[in-house]
Amino acid sequence: MDFEKQIIDQIIQGDTNQFDQLVKKYQTPVFKVIYKIVEDYEDAAEILQDVFVKAYESLSQYNPEYKFFSWIYRIAINKALLYVKRKKVAVPAEILCCEAEEDLEETVFCEQRDSEITKAVNRLDEKYRKVILLKYYAGLSYAQIAEVLLLPEKTVKSRLFDARRILQKSLEKMELFSAIQSN
Repeated sequence: MDFEKQIIDQIIQGDTNQFDQLVKKYQTPVFKVIYKIVEDYEDAAEILQDVFVKAYESLSQYNPEYKFFSWIYRIAINKALLYVKRKKVAVPAEILCCEAEEDLEETVFCEQRDSEITKAVNRLDEKYRKVILLKYYAGLSYAQIAEVLLLPEKTVKSRLFDARRILQKSLEKMELFSAIQSN
């Protein structure tokens, strides 16, 4: 049994002080993915607290066959997406945006393109939006996405393919799809 599973067993058996070790280990990477989705420091910090409260309350449901990181990451992504959905906050498009351009015309084009990409990502069905966010915002590999979403890797690849195709159709008129594929 690895160290993390021992800590979880101790917490379940009543040694709640051990939970601090998990929080210290995972708060930074979990916060980063939440922040990338909601783009607000205070909201991300609040969601982070909610994530760890939910994880603590649901720890007895954790399946030790999976990595704890994947489990808590999934909770974080679901909470962040729920926040975005409830607040109707636009999912940011920084990962697809232009570098600062010296040419004003190019800068205006990039801002328009980023806005259209954000709108297109926000219109995606949640199952597609999740894989896009995990791949491009969180920078996870196919295997990591599969682990976080509890899906076969082939399903992740298929959903990413479908999501890109849907985005392509949405963005074809503005010739923006090349920005997505180049990333």
